[in-house]
Amino acid sequence: MEQLQVIAITHRNTPLELVGKLHLEETRKESVLGKIKSALNLHEIAYVSTCNRVEFIVHAPAYFCQGQRAALLSFFGLDQEETNQLQDQLEHYQGEEAVLHLIKVASSLESMVLGEREIITQVRKAFDEALAFGNSGDFLKILSKKVIETAKRVFTETKISTKPVSVVSLAWQEFKQRSVPQDRAVLLIGAGQTIGNLARFLYKGGYKNVVIANRTLSKAQELCSGRTGWQAISLEDLRNGKQRFSAIFTCTGSEAPLIEPALFEQLAAAHFELLTDIALPADTDQSLIDTLGSKFIGMQELKAQADVNIAQRGQELEACLEIIQDGLHQVNQEIQQRRLEIAMREIPQTIKDIRSTAIGEVFAKDLENLDSNSKEVLEKILLYMEKKYISLPMKMARAVILENVTKN
Repeated sequence: MEQLQVIAITHRNTPLELVGKLHLEETRKESVLGKIKSALNLHEIAYVSTCNRVEFIVHAPAYFCQGQRAALLSFFGLDQEETNQLQDQLEHYQGEEAVLHLIKVASSLESMVLGEREIITQVRKAFDEALAFGNSGDFLKILSKKVIETAKRVFTETKISTKPVSVVSLAWQEFKQRSVPQDRAVLLIGAGQTIGNLARFLYKGGYKNVVIANRTLSKAQELCSGRTGWQAISLEDLRNGKQRFSAIFTCTGSEAPLIEPALFEQLAAAHFELLTDIALPADTDQSLIDTLGSKFIGMQELKAQADVNIAQRGQELEACLEIIQDGLHQVNQEIQQRRLEIAMREIPQTIKDIRSTAIGEVFAKDLENLDSNSKEVLEKILLYMEKKYISLPMKMARAVILENVTKN
């Protein structure tokens, strides 16, 4: 368990702009994480990246010292000042503390908005990608299963997500307050999960004049599929088009601003209401943000509202923590059982080899004198004993593990 470590850079200690510099675009994830795993000699690695946090989940042979943390950060093109700042502000968890932290993250207890459900999907995606990239082994497979199961219990067995107020729903509430008519044109830039959730809100809200622009056109087309009046275009077509919009939502993985003053002037209708930017780093140029004033909503504004909601949901924390402690107990149990299985996986074959040697060599001549009925009975006895000698040590060892886990 002590080989599990988590390096967390989050909104709690670090400016969101600096958190955003650790974001990896989808096309670079596999390559960069593979290089990190190799360079730092890690057994396993998973990478969580959201709008307000980046987490490196590592199964490492040794303690992740300051030098290794600096080596990890070196893969993100930071200058020395940024590296030093992150070294001071990052959170480092190990062993059981790391498990507790991950369950709390997946359960939204560490989120800007307590009770937001998007995070459990984001954590699951991180573990799934680790498996797909070849960066995950037995340890992370067990960990991911129990972390997600426990987080689901938190959401279903408590009221932590009553009246959900995720970043997406907060953005939607801000948009609804502007009372934008349903026949007005709305632009969505990006086609990831966040934009997909916003698209569902817009569709249910009756908006049919919607354009989704994305670098990969096929992803935008998927979101438009089955929605009458919706149109998918590429970012290039967006820049070259003439359509104007009353509202814009943007959330992409771009490392540089997409919406600059000139492009905004081209896109904004005369009755423009709101530009909502949920990307990190922001998709909107800072000079345009300063100009728009109240017609711009970004992560900082959403965080302020989130703080109010956190206070309202705090009364559910005690019930959540009870479930989380149970989840930690189960992780410990599963990992110890897996270690037992690995340690004892040669026992079945060893017993089979003993049986084969006994029949084929040691007692071969004695068996020749037995009649067929006696041989059949003896075979049944040996098979029975073989099964018992394989299963009994396993059961006894599991009982010892369960007893030790319960005591601890």
